[in-house]
Amino acid sequence: MNPLAEMREDTAALSARISTDMAFADLTRRLRRPLMQFLLRRARSPMDAEEMVQDLFVRLLRRGDLFSLDNIDGYVFEAAANVARDRGRYDKSRGQGRHVDIDDLTPKSEEPGAEQILDGKQQLKRMLAALDALPPRARTVVILRRLENLTYPQIARRLGISVSAVEKHMVRAMAALRLDLIETKC
Repeated sequence: MNPLAEMREDTAALSARISTDMAFADLTRRLRRPLMQFLLRRARSPMDAEEMVQDLFVRLLRRGDLFSLDNIDGYVFEAAANVARDRGRYDKSRGQGRHVDIDDLTPKSEEPGAEQILDGKQQLKRMLAALDALPPRARTVVILRRLENLTYPQIARRLGISVSAVEKHMVRAMAALRLDLIETKC
């Protein structure tokens, strides 16, 4: 074949392809909204309907002789019904609708659960036992500081000791509490 004839064939093929592409773009613009309405009646959500419309257009693109059909719109809606039926069968076989999405689950209450309550009670028992094991003056300093939120000078005045003595009692008590709590966890 001569180069000029090949060029004419390529040009004709390209022209036909462009014409088909433009016709398909026109078809999608014209039928997208009616197809969405049609598939929304058969879908569980707008996202599912949109996905089915996209699947349909992919199927239509694969059909080479689409624009040679007499009733393209009728064919497109029949194909849409088939897409919806296929989706329904697929969902049914996968048990769609019988599964609970864990993202939709919300806790019923912000109240702590039984495990958290039990753990908290055990921690409190360990802390009270550790406090009881402290010397009386150190225990008093910790209680005044941590539970009554008194400052070191206020504690010193209340107990009649120096601020330095309060600091030393607190350091020794905290070290003993830490050590006691570590040993009881192990």
